This record gives sequence, C-alpha cells and structure tokens, in this order.
Amino acid sequence: MAWPLGILLGGVTLLWIGWNLTLDALWQPTDPITMKRLLYLSEIQPGEKLVDLGCGDGRFVVAAAKDFGARATGVEIDPFRVLYAKVWIWLARLSDRANVIRGNMYEVDVSDADVVILFLSATSNFRLQKRLRGQLRDGARVVSYYHPMWGWQPDMVGKARDGYPIYVYRMGESLGKVSR
Repeated sequence: MAWPLGILLGGVTLLWIGWNLTLDALWQPTDPITMKRLLYLSEIQPGEKLVDLGCGDGRFVVAAAKDFGARATGVEIDPFRVLYAKVWIWLARLSDRANVIRGNMYEVDVSDADVVILFLSATSNFRLQKRLRGQLRDGARVVSYYHPMWGWQPDMVGKARDGYPIYVYRMGESLGKVSR
C-alpha cells in the first residue's frame, strides 16, 4: 500500500521540479549574512515598504519586518513556497507588517515600494527594468544580488558573504529613470 503513495508523491515532485525549471529564476536560498547585508545596504527604515520580487520562502520579507521594522511584501509564483512563507510569517507573529502574495513579478504594482529586492536571473532583471523605472518614485531603492540592472549606474556596490556583488540603485533623475 505504501508504494503507490510513494510513486504518486514522486510523480508530483517531478512535475513540481519540472515546472520550476520553466521559470525565469530558479530558487536559491540566500544565506543569513548576505541577506542582512542586502537589507542593510538598502537603507530600509522602520515603516518603509519593501517588496521582494520572486521571494521564494519569504526570508527577506520576514527579516525586513522583524529586524528592520519595515512593512514587507513578497511576490512569489510558486504556490508551495507561498504557503511556506505565509506559515513562517504567521509563526513569527509578523502578519501585521509582513505578507506574501502569489503572483507574477512582471505584473505586480510596485509603485508604493521604498525598496525592491531582487535575487533573480539577468534575464528577469532586464525584463523588470522598464516596470521599475516607470513605477518607482524618486528616492526608491532597487537592490539586486548578483546580477546588475543593465544600463543603470549603481549608487553603491557591496559584497555578499561569498564575494558576489550587491548592486544598490536609487531612482531619480540621474539613475534608472533616464537610463536606457
């Protein structure tokens, strides 16, 4: 009786993995030290709005709300990761200032964000540039781990624990909105 259940679970797992491989950015959990560096470099302040596009398990959302006092929202397309993140937020008692929604990062409105976090692929960053440039107000920050925003000059480039770059962009006349 146990082997049919094993075959079913194995099949569902293979389908889920296969579906994940079709997405623009594969999930890679960020280590806690790098996560704190990204949030620190973002200059997020208590009460500010942070949006993590492609938030995975919601670790940035939880850390931003818990450790920095931000109002944090994650956007994730994978329903299993959304469920996991919602449970984590509930267990951390952060439901009043943290949330994860199931959605497409290319369609979500980020116009009220003070900080947008990206740990995506180069292709995803490129596809998001026009939306970010058009929606974010002056002074909003885009923080991208590993991949730059092509054609934008970063305000700062930090380093992650493993030495990979953390790009910080501040929207305004000389950045983001005027770059092509």
